[in-house]
This record gives sequence, structure tokens and C-alpha cells, in this order.
Amino acid sequence: MPNLPGPFRESYWEADPVLRDSLRRRLPERTLAAIRPEFEALGRSAAREVAPLAAVADRCPPRLVTHDPCGDRIDAVEYHPAYREMERIAYGSGIVAVKYEPAADPSFRAHRHSLGFALGYLFGQAECGLFCPVCMTDGVARVLERSASQDLARLHLPRLASRTLDRLYRGAMFVTEKAGGSDVGATETRAVPASDGWRLHGEKWFCSNVDAEAILTLARPEGAPAGTRGLGLFLVLRDLSDGRRNALRIHRLKDKLGVRSMPTGEVALEGSLALPVGGLEDGFRQMAEMLNLSRLYNAVAAAAALRRATNEAAHFSRERRAFGRAVADHPLQAETLAELELHARAATLFVFDLVAELDRADAGDEAAARKVRLTTPIAKYWTAKLGVKGVSEAMECLGGCGYIEDWPLARLLRDTQVLPIWEGTTNILVLDTLRAATRSQATEELLADASARVARAPVPAAARRAGEGAIDVARRLSSAVVGRVEPAAVPPREARQFADALARAHAASLLLEQGEERLERFLEPVAIRF
Repeated sequence: MPNLPGPFRESYWEADPVLRDSLRRRLPERTLAAIRPEFEALGRSAAREVAPLAAVADRCPPRLVTHDPCGDRIDAVEYHPAYREMERIAYGSGIVAVKYEPAADPSFRAHRHSLGFALGYLFGQAECGLFCPVCMTDGVARVLERSASQDLARLHLPRLASRTLDRLYRGAMFVTEKAGGSDVGATETRAVPASDGWRLHGEKWFCSNVDAEAILTLARPEGAPAGTRGLGLFLVLRDLSDGRRNALRIHRLKDKLGVRSMPTGEVALEGSLALPVGGLEDGFRQMAEMLNLSRLYNAVAAAAALRRATNEAAHFSRERRAFGRAVADHPLQAETLAELELHARAATLFVFDLVAELDRADAGDEAAARKVRLTTPIAKYWTAKLGVKGVSEAMECLGGCGYIEDWPLARLLRDTQVLPIWEGTTNILVLDTLRAATRSQATEELLADASARVARAPVPAAARRAGEGAIDVARRLSSAVVGRVEPAAVPPREARQFADALARAHAASLLLEQGEERLERFLEPVAIRF
């Protein structure tokens, strides 16, 4: 059976009422009207152009060329034209640019994350690999905007926010080393002062978007203390002002399970020229700014993958006939599709609620900042786990067709599998959730907001009681966790249960707010039979 045409393959924007309604609730009418043409354009382009290009780029991954024909070291990465065309569409759509470029509509600034992430969510349904470099580019821009000197930011922000590839600086974050992945304090890269800046010496082991033009990396200045307190954050440009390559050597590209369209490599910093971003004593805090943004990108990517997989499963099930009727009409399949749809909605609502809070936090709202700090690690790990399991379930809905590479589910599952790993594994994120919960009143504020949302939800009393029950579970666990002096004092099982309960309670309240009544599909441990 051929890859069936369907309405969602014409426009991801038109096929997603949950996204449209979420934005309608959170954006001023004038702002949404002004940006809507860009949503519509990328919704069509992602479905019609990027999706087939992504399949090609996945089969034809980038290639490292270490030397030119004369034997000189060049460390160049060659891409298939499909990837370059996807770059043109992604950056040209304004996913990054809308956050930083001067906008005709001043309200764009107040809602820039909502606008940029909505564009990214549409693009991410078609391609996860390139979504990582887009994320890194946004992250570098954000750190420079918030932490660098005015001169440094003014010099590089326009290029990071460019919509055209000939002017664009793609961003990257080189953090992971052999000595420490999650343990960033074990970083061994050294920073040595020089007459023209700093020189970095060390090796980075997992560098996504490895040939980016603008790289943020951590290094320890000579004489600085051990651990994260001694790390400075540096900007490394791939190309020097005289046109020569900086002293970075790409040892090899990783042969990855998924996100194969985007190059990830091992890099040696061999006296690379670097400029400090802000004070050297603030390096880890500044990098955390980029890390938190990339965790939010990770959650958006997971929600996008789950939405795409759900649409694929539902459409296939309606078109495929078995035992005399459409597969979707068989009760067990209908229930599976309903559960997938519910989880896809929950993921989308969760991430865009968080995105809206980030907009408010950037505007100075301290309560929103506390909520962002608490829910960012929760959103990242919860949506990542949900995405992998949901895409796997959707693949099963397509039977053998889902398992072969002619259909998009196999690539989607391979790409989604990295989401629980990137930017902090589940255990790391649970610990981060505990740190946020024990150091502020954010947990009680989050649950109070959820309670208010449930109380006004347009649903029957039974559904409201289900939501209240989920909040009560989270409160009971919270009382045992938040009172601990140190996160390390919380038993591991309680820690996971606490973070899971917060995720479920918050997501359930968002679903009820949308009028969803059948929360048993969502709150029962056997949901989607994972």
C-alpha cells in the first residue's frame, strides 16, 4: 500500500487545532493575526517539502573531509543538497529570527518564545535532526543577548538571527568530554590567556552541529578552582577574522542511531582562539541558560514527533481495511488511537504553557521564572519518554508498514530515541527537579495553578474529580519531598514518583481546561499499555 496522502500532509498548521487553540488562548489577537501567515507558510512547507527532504537527508548523512586535494587539513563537512534546502526553509521561516530581529509588530517581542517555538514545532514534525542546530543557534543568541558585552552581542546577534544562509552563523554548544558528560564539573579543557583573547586546549567528545560558525564551550582558566565554580564560558568562532580556520580539529563524525542528517563529532581544541562571555566565574550559570533553552527545544521536538506519529497512525488506520472494515473502526484500535491523541495533546499543551511562562519570565515575572525553573526539567524528561513510547505505539498501528523505512515511522522512532539522552538523562532531570522544588515555593504555586484550572474547567464533575485526585497525589508526595534539606536526602523511588506526579497533575489540568473528559486514559498507569 503506498504512502497514503492525507490532509495533515498538506499542512501541519491546518491539521493541528490543539496548537492553534493553545496560541489563540495565549497570544493577543493582533499578534496572532500578524504572525499567522508565517505559521501557515511553514505548516505547508514542512508537510510538503521538508518531510520528503528529511527522508533523503537521513539516508545521505554528512561526510567529513579532513584534507583537500593538496593534502592540507581542512576539516570540512559535506552535506547532501536536501539538508541545505531544509536549512534554507528552517532559518528562512524565522524560527530563530523572530526572537531577535527588529519586528514591525512590537508585540512580537513580548511573545517571542511562543512565536518561535510554534514555528519550530511545525518544522520539527518533519525533521528532528536539523532542529538541533536550530536550537543551538537560538541558544547561542540567547546567551550572548543576556550575558555578553554589548559590543560582542551587537557584532554576532544579527548573524545568528539571519534568515539567509549566506549571512547566517549557525550555533553549537560543545560541553561533553570523555571525563564528564552529565558531570560538567569534571571538564578538563584549559583556557590560557593570550594577547588577542584566550586560547583553549582540550577535547570535546559529543559535539552536535560540529562545523557551526559560532560555538559556546566551557573551559577552566589556569588557576581556577575545581568543579563547576571554576569554569568560564567562551565563544569560539570557526573562522578567524582573516579568513583562516580557527584551531579546531574534527577527529571524526559519530555514526548515530538517529538524527543522522545532522553531524555530531569529536573535536580537539588545539589553542583555539576564544573570547569570554561575561565574567569567567559565571561560566556554568551562563551555560545553564543555554541548556535550559535546549531542554525546552527537546520537549517541543518530542511533542512534535508525537503529533506527527499520531497523525500517521490515525490516517493509516482510517484508510486500511481489515476483517471487512477500516482498522480504525475496530474497538481496540480505536482506543489505542484515542490514547495516542490524548498524549499528543497533553505534550503540546504542556510545552506551550511552559513557553508562555518563559515569555513572562523574560519580562520580569518572578513567579513565572520559578515555574520555568521547576517545569523545564520535568517537561524535558516527561515528553521525551512519552515521545519514544508514543511513536513506538504509533508504529505498531501501521503494522509491518510502520517498521520499514519506506514509511516515516521508522526514522521518527530512531530520531526520537535521542530525546531522553540529549540535555540530561531522566535521572539527571529528576535530580534537577528536586533542586528546584526544595529551593523555592514553585511546587505549591504550580499545584495551586493546576487546582484553579481544574475548578473552572468546562467538564463534568467526574472528570474534575479525576483532575483533583491527580493534584492530591502530587501534593502528598510534595509534602514528603520539599521538606528535605537536600535533594540527595530524597529516596530515589520517591524522587521519580514526585516528578512524575507533578507532570501528570499539571498536564491533566491543562487537558481539563481544554474540555477533555476521559482522563482515565491519561492518569491510569496502563495508558497506551506502555
